[in-house]
Amino acid sequence: MQKRWLSLSDIPAEGREFSFQDDQAWEFLWEKNKLPCTMDESLTVWVNIIPQKKGFYIQGKITGAVFLPCNRCLEQARVVIDNSFRLFEEFESVEPECLQRPLLRFVEGRWELDLQHLFWEQFVLALPDKYLCSENCKGLCPHCGQNLNEKFCSCEQDAGHPGLAVLKQLKIEKG
Repeated sequence: MQKRWLSLSDIPAEGREFSFQDDQAWEFLWEKNKLPCTMDESLTVWVNIIPQKKGFYIQGKITGAVFLPCNRCLEQARVVIDNSFRLFEEFESVEPECLQRPLLRFVEGRWELDLQHLFWEQFVLALPDKYLCSENCKGLCPHCGQNLNEKFCSCEQDAGHPGLAVLKQLKIEKG
């Protein structure tokens, strides 16, 4: 990702494949977007760009591994990234009221693709909903903050929601 914009003017009709791997660029994006992420295995993005009559068809894949804070205990969670993507970017400019930023721009008689924006978008879409250090992560005690994976705390355990206390009185009889 040495340069942000990729010129698309020299791409033949059958398309062209590109490969990008730049750890410093990813670290810049994480810092810029305030994502507490660190590299484990370098992120590599493969992109195949095929010109079409009304735009460009883009297919690719992003792979690698990063560390993010576990959503339960805040320890480092290793997140494997392995995601394929396909999209079509039209030549028309995006309407001003649209929240989506266009990936294409027309400058000095040629089309260019915003690599940084494309890669960031695909990276974020590749992330899981929750980052967990392990499937069995017990998280933190909500009272004292003790990591329950390391040891149990001496806090009184919550008996549940008080509105549901009446259900504890239920007795089920076998008929």
